[in-house]
Amino acid sequence: MGASTVPGLVSVVIPAYNCEAYLAQAIDSALADDYPHKEIIVVNDGSRDGTLAVAQAYQNRIRVIDQANAGPPGARNNGIASARGEFVAFLDGDDIWVQGKLGAQVRAMQADPAVGTVYTTWHRWYPAEDGQFHVPQDMLAGPLGDVVDESLPGSMYHLLLLDCHLLTSTVLMRRSLLDQIGLFDPELWNGDDYDMWLRAAHQAKVVKLAGVGTVYRILAGSVSRKPVARNFELDVVQRALLRHGNAGPDGQRLPASVLAERLRRLEAGHAHTHLLRGDRKLAHRLYRRLAWRQPWRLGYWFRYMQAMLPD
Repeated sequence: MGASTVPGLVSVVIPAYNCEAYLAQAIDSALADDYPHKEIIVVNDGSRDGTLAVAQAYQNRIRVIDQANAGPPGARNNGIASARGEFVAFLDGDDIWVQGKLGAQVRAMQADPAVGTVYTTWHRWYPAEDGQFHVPQDMLAGPLGDVVDESLPGSMYHLLLLDCHLLTSTVLMRRSLLDQIGLFDPELWNGDDYDMWLRAAHQAKVVKLAGVGTVYRILAGSVSRKPVARNFELDVVQRALLRHGNAGPDGQRLPASVLAERLRRLEAGHAHTHLLRGDRKLAHRLYRRLAWRQPWRLGYWFRYMQAMLPD
């Protein structure tokens, strides 16, 4: 723990980009959490709407950082650099928290010094038929509670190689762990969170609280739903394997066949996404590579030919 870190303090880092319509709900949910020892840091990531004005209206109740657009990892890193807390919590500017979340997470941390990350279950929040997001007040009232999901192992590293089980807005981390493993990778503007959880899980225990701690707003135009040329998820998993191998710190590992199938599915899924709603020329190249490497999979050849057809 750094010399300037305040014991027991939770630093809440909220990156915000063009979320004028939702930011106040996120900030209000953090302020409403009954854990008393917290600071809220909103990082305006070069927004072009009224996001900055919304944050500044809270005056001395929160701290506001205004920066040129750097993407979510850059905004979170700037917030972490300004944080004074022993613990750091993340909340995206369009999500909201359930009452009691921070207190339950801090108690889980304090109960076991080996725990470096605590996250919760989340509720997917879709717009109503009128296109509006109606706040689920009954859910937000909480409290979250301290029940731990005992079905998950302590390290979770090997399970994370199979899927990104953590949602950023549910996560609380020790600042000392962040100092040890480093910040979010700004080169991974889609997948920086997954990369962080893998690095964290290889160094310290991860605990999941069983209750819903975050309401996750599903926005149709979010970055994670737009197909891009780079296969970020595959890159993240491959980098983790190069860094740490297949085994977690407790020795638990995936069977080689399971890991190989995970990598194959990541490649095939990326190709299929581009075939359906992305760049068909890229899909053609991706399926050609898959078919040449595994020629017995006839589906690859079929989609390779399909990608050559006009839309």
